Amino acid sequence: MKLAVIADTHLPNCEGSAQETALRWGIAACAREHVDLIAYAGDLTAAGDADAGRRVLEVIATAPLPRVLTPGNSDLRTASCACELRRQLAQPALLRADGLCVVCLDTADGTVPAAERARFEALLATTAGSPVVVITHWTPLELPAGDRAWLTALARTARVVLIIAGHKHFDAEGALDGVPVHLVRGLDPDKAKSAPPAVCVFTRKDDGWTRRDLPFAPGDPRTWPPERRREFLASLGVSAMTRTLADTLAAAEAQAPCLELRASGALAADPDVLRAAVARWRAAGGRVLSLHLPDLRWDAGSAAVTGGDTFAAAVRLALSLPVDQVTVHVPRGPVGLLQPQGAPRRQCLEAFCTGVAPLLAAGVTVGVENLHMTRGESDDARRGFGYLPAECLDWIDEVQTRLQPAAGAIGLTLDIGHARNNGHLSQAWTLGRWYAAVGDRVVGYHLHQVTAKGNHQPFGSPFGPLLSLASLFWAWQTGQLRPAPMFLEIREHSAVESLNALRSFLDSGAP
Repeated sequence: MKLAVIADTHLPNCEGSAQETALRWGIAACAREHVDLIAYAGDLTAAGDADAGRRVLEVIATAPLPRVLTPGNSDLRTASCACELRRQLAQPALLRADGLCVVCLDTADGTVPAAERARFEALLATTAGSPVVVITHWTPLELPAGDRAWLTALARTARVVLIIAGHKHFDAEGALDGVPVHLVRGLDPDKAKSAPPAVCVFTRKDDGWTRRDLPFAPGDPRTWPPERRREFLASLGVSAMTRTLADTLAAAEAQAPCLELRASGALAADPDVLRAAVARWRAAGGRVLSLHLPDLRWDAGSAAVTGGDTFAAAVRLALSLPVDQVTVHVPRGPVGLLQPQGAPRRQCLEAFCTGVAPLLAAGVTVGVENLHMTRGESDDARRGFGYLPAECLDWIDEVQTRLQPAAGAIGLTLDIGHARNNGHLSQAWTLGRWYAAVGDRVVGYHLHQVTAKGNHQPFGSPFGPLLSLASLFWAWQTGQLRPAPMFLEIREHSAVESLNALRSFLDSGAP
C-alpha cells in the first residue's frame, strides 16, 4: 500500500506560479508511482483567499486518485472565507484502503478544539479496529499539552500506527507515546528546507513503513545540463556591502563575474585605489559592474525630496568608473503620500529622473529595487512605498514615459530576500507570485538568505533556513525570469563564501 503526502503547497492567487507548477508536477508524480491515495496535509493556499482556494481545488480534482484533505493555518488567513475554505479542505475525512484507515485531524489553529475532538473521536469509532494513519497539519509534538495527552490516549485505543504532519517545512521523525510521527518538508519551492521540495511516499509492508521522497526536479539545478548550470553561474556574483576595497579584491580572487559596489563605501574610498581594485577584478574575468546608488527620500516636514546631492555624486562616480548598471531603491516615503498624481509623487519623480538621466544617456542600465515591510510596521498608508510588484513596476513605467530610454535600459532589480521577508505581505505575495508578475521586467537580482537575525544573511545551501531558491531555479530554467546579473548581498559575512557554496552545489552533479 502506497500513501503519498503533499503538504504546504501555498498556492498564490495567480497563474503561472512555481507553486502551482510544483503541485501539478506532484500529482503527476503520484500517478507515475501508482500510489493508492494522496493525502493533502494543509497549507494548500498561500493566504486562504477564495480564488486561490478555487484554484487549488481545481488542480487537486485533476488527480484520478483517491484523496483526503485537511486545512492548515495559511488556509485560514482570509477571515471572510476561512470557514468555507476550511470546510472544502476537510473532505473527505476518512478513506479506507488495503485494510487501512486514513483519517484527517484538523489542527489548522495549532490546537484541537472541543468540536474537532468530538468529530475525530466519532470518526475513529467507525474504524472497527483497523490500523489508522492520521494526517494533520500541525505537528502533534508541538500541540498544547492537553491536546497531546488527548491524542496520545486516543492513539492507544484506536490502533493509530502512523501520524504524518507538515507545517514546519522540514523533514523530521519522532514519536508520540511510541506512535511514529513523520514531518514532511512539503512541496512549496519557496519554503521547503534543507532539500528540494518533494512529495513524500509512505509504503506499508509486512515489517512496517518505508518513506521515500519524490523531489521536485525542476527546482533542483543539479538536474540541469552542464551548459545550463554554467550559464547560471556566469551571472552569479557578489556585492561589496561593507568592505568596498577588500570585497572587490576578494571578488577578483574568486573570479566573480558580477560585482556591485555600494555608493557609501565607494565614495569614501581613495579613487585611485578603487580604480585599481576594479581593474584587477576586470582582469580576473569580471563582466558586469554595478553601483548601488543612495536613496532619495520624501521628507514630509519640509515637503521636499532629500538626498539629491549624494545621489548626484554617486551618479558621477558611476559614470567615471564606468559601471554597466546601477541599482537604486524606489524613493523612500509613505505609500499614502506617494500615490500617482500627488505632489510628493511628482517631486520624487522629477528628482529621480533628473538623477538617472545621465546614466541612461550613457547606456547604463538602471535597476529599480523593491523594498520590504519592517518589523512592527503597519500595513496602511503610513507603510513604505515599493513593497509590492505593481508599486515598483508603475514607478518604472513613469520613469520610462518621461525619459524614453532605450528598450530594456530600465527595469526591476528584484531583491528576493526583501520579497520573502516582507511581513504579512509575503503571505499572499509569495516569491512564486512575484516571479510570475515581474519576470520579463527584471534587469538584476539581489540574493541573500533571511534568518532570525534579519536580511542579508549568508547561503550555506540553496534551500533554507527560510528562503529556498528552488522557485528561482525553476523560473530561471523555464524562462519565466529573465536572465540577468545576480549579486549576493551578504552583510557581516563574506559574500564570496556564499558564492562558493552555491557554486559547489551547482557543480556537484545530479542528486
